[in-house]
Amino acid sequence: MKSRRLFIFGSLFVLVIIFGGWFGLRFFIQSDAFRDWLGRRVGRSLHVEARFEPLTWEGWTFRSAGFFATGTGKRKLRSLQMRNVTAHIDWKQLLKGQLLVDLITADEAEVAVGKNQAPVPKSQPHAKELAIKLPKFLHPELKVEQLRVTATDIHWTTNHGQTGQYRGFKLIATRTGPDQWDAIAEGGAARHATYPELQVEHVHALANRDSVTIAESRAAVYGGGNIEVTGKIATRNMLNAQLTADFSGVDANPILPPIWRLGGKASGQLVYAGDLDHFEHGAVSGRVKIDDAALDLTNLFPTLHKLARFGALNDVQIDSIEANVRYREQQLELSDIRATFQDQIRIEGSCRIMPDSLDGNLLLGLSPNILGWIPGAEEKVFVDQRAGLRWAKVSISGTPERPKEDLTQRLFAAFRGKMMKEFDGGTKDAVKSLLDLLHQ
Repeated sequence: MKSRRLFIFGSLFVLVIIFGGWFGLRFFIQSDAFRDWLGRRVGRSLHVEARFEPLTWEGWTFRSAGFFATGTGKRKLRSLQMRNVTAHIDWKQLLKGQLLVDLITADEAEVAVGKNQAPVPKSQPHAKELAIKLPKFLHPELKVEQLRVTATDIHWTTNHGQTGQYRGFKLIATRTGPDQWDAIAEGGAARHATYPELQVEHVHALANRDSVTIAESRAAVYGGGNIEVTGKIATRNMLNAQLTADFSGVDANPILPPIWRLGGKASGQLVYAGDLDHFEHGAVSGRVKIDDAALDLTNLFPTLHKLARFGALNDVQIDSIEANVRYREQQLELSDIRATFQDQIRIEGSCRIMPDSLDGNLLLGLSPNILGWIPGAEEKVFVDQRAGLRWAKVSISGTPERPKEDLTQRLFAAFRGKMMKEFDGGTKDAVKSLLDLLHQ
């Protein structure tokens, strides 16, 4: 009987301890001390100084008018603000020693990313905060299972002061493991520096402490066209990235100097490798094709425009261009160039474009119909024949704004020789005057 009473009293004591700890923990969770503790724990996981506005409770759901965080040290996250935050705690996990927030929602979130101008000194907690501790046998571990934000804005600044933003998108982030998240963004508009604005349709990314992997992203380019980006970005120290962009129907005008009046719509694939903080030192490679182009051939070969007054060459424009592309350190290399105008003109070869120089070796193919208007061209300059065209080697030099080529002098020499050979006397003088006029 005595042992039975001891068993009953022992069981009651254990139940009192359990329920006392339970209600004590519940009381603590609904206190301001919990709000301070929660801010510190969230800030510690994000490596920021963080705090919540006062909490209001409905059962196991709390609401806060705002959450604010400021980046410390060299962290890329500079600030984070969330408005009208609601979170639900899974109370069943408390007995397992976990403070599990199974869902956090917010009406708005605004994030600023970039290098902090100076290390932010870490604030010291007040003595009152240090004195408040949960019972050691509980040791609750804070975990957040999912985050949903109705409208999210991200702003960033590079080391060189270029700014960008991705605004107005819906965000759903789900924890898939320790420091691992699966994030989906829907809608919104993105823009960096002076590049065209993107109307984002969908982004699926995987994030952890060290990197962000873009598994899928789709966007429409302002002015027409679509782009899809995949790849990986390191986030711990440098923003080393390997990104692949597949695009179609994008305005091609920004690719070459405005004086070339390229026009057309670009499609293809480009790969970027480098540090996003030093984008100008990264490398871009891939292949680009431009359809419906409007490249005036006489911009590159100005003398042909004068000679074409005898025929229709002045109305001819290159309408399709494709090439392998490699860009690094302000140097653009184009290889395996294939540019055509119907079946009348074809350009092949390679060239290198730098801010103050232009260097290239091309093959220019013209149809006999065009060459028929340039006396002497077939016999002296366009001497090779292939694919129904007559071909000549052309060397390109000068600058992107003022390109030069060695074809003009050879055509004039052939033209002059042909005309001077076939005409005599006063006719020669007329031909010479005509040549001098064209040569101006």
